[in-house]
Amino acid sequence: MTFGTGGRGGVISVFVCDDSPAERFLMGQLIKDRTDLYLAGAASTAVGAVQAIAAAQPDVVLLDHLDHGSDVSVVVRAIREVAPGVKLLIRSGLPETRIVGVSSADGYVGKTQDSESLWRAIDDVAQRS
Repeated sequence: MTFGTGGRGGVISVFVCDDSPAERFLMGQLIKDRTDLYLAGAASTAVGAVQAIAAAQPDVVLLDHLDHGSDVSVVVRAIREVAPGVKLLIRSGLPETRIVGVSSADGYVGKTQDSESLWRAIDDVAQRS
């Protein structure tokens, strides 16, 4: 399956926001190993992510929900203010139904899903207008 619909010659730029250093490293390595994805940056906190996303203007943000308290929509709104065209993909170990504000994002993928599911989810949200 071929992915890649972003603005960098068909390559989708992805920003990773996760409070776990291991998850940020893993996602970064997995993204760097793909020719259709580009790692635009990473952050461990929502505040750091908003600032870095404003500068990087990635196509997709992979956003762990645990970093920003009980309502993910607060962070989604802050990111959309600085990067209106970005697509937000919530990536969590919790079921989608247990995350407050998940509907404000463009998609959801579970941390326990395989990498192909992750790549499809990134591509799906990147293609939405």
